[in-house]
Amino acid sequence: MKKYLLELLSVLLAIVLLPSCSKDFDSNAPYADVTIVYGVLDADQSTNYIKIYRGFLTEGDAYQAATIYDSLYYFDKIKVELEEYVANRLTHTWELDTTTQIPREDGDFTTKQLLYVVPQSINESATYKLVITNKETGRVVRATTNIVGRFVLNLLPGSPLNCIATTYSQLSFSLPDNGASYQVYQVFHYIERSKSTGIEVRKSFRRQLISGNLTSNVNVQYVPATLYNAIASNVEEDPSVDRYITVDSCIQFEIWAVNEPMKYYVIANSTTGSVVTDRLSYTNVECEDGHTAGIFASRRYATSWHGMQPLSQEELKSGSTTGHLGFHTAAEYLQLHGY
Repeated sequence: MKKYLLELLSVLLAIVLLPSCSKDFDSNAPYADVTIVYGVLDADQSTNYIKIYRGFLTEGDAYQAATIYDSLYYFDKIKVELEEYVANRLTHTWELDTTTQIPREDGDFTTKQLLYVVPQSINESATYKLVITNKETGRVVRATTNIVGRFVLNLLPGSPLNCIATTYSQLSFSLPDNGASYQVYQVFHYIERSKSTGIEVRKSFRRQLISGNLTSNVNVQYVPATLYNAIASNVEEDPSVDRYITVDSCIQFEIWAVNEPMKYYVIANSTTGSVVTDRLSYTNVECEDGHTAGIFASRRYATSWHGMQPLSQEELKSGSTTGHLGFHTAAEYLQLHGY
């Protein structure tokens, strides 16, 4: 299943190339080795990746220079180790290898980036320390994170869902170990079928059910009928396609949890609305010279899949809000494929 980066985890998850530097550099300024880390560990992922790159001096636009592959990375100049501690005891140490080949659906990163691969699954009971040693200078950069524990969605008002309800519905979730901030999303999945070719494409969009982040309240209220407005806002009218939903998996709820370092990183990198305040990033990446930026943290998500009740499907197909978008019911999709 594709792991999405929260729009938290979309701010969550945007990689800030030079979080506390101005756009233009003084090419005569003294050189400083600035190490930037982006690593968010997830115990549910079979493979985790960590990006490590560097700040640099350049003439003109630093953001343009940052697109030059050789300018970003240390390559073989650094040794990267990941230490695992359980009950304050060192249990494993791995020297991380690099890769430029990662699945595009992993979300946080794209191909052609040099990433360090965590070779083992993450132990949710452990604490992890990242140790980066510059082989040429002996400079050492460190970062530490605990791991967000497992959690579940506890309560939903039955499935299939009554999406035409205009009164509040409620869902809840358990609090995971080391969770510090939470965001709640609803994802709508549908199928587009070309009228001319019959080719089917699966699509989706997501919306945040509550604004901002939860810190302790595990009960979330929302109005189910607002889904139709969200569909109308996110799906464009297209007379060349028919659209369908499936019986039991067209609506997905997601609860994303992050630990305390990620919480503060997101807050620090969110827009403040001020035109005079420098965007100074929080970081838990440490070095004696202070020349570091980025984040080493953890996150996790819980999910639940649901269908729509027949009357809710008819509203999607023929209602005033979404009736022009060419949707059909789940039963019509089954009939189309001979079920």
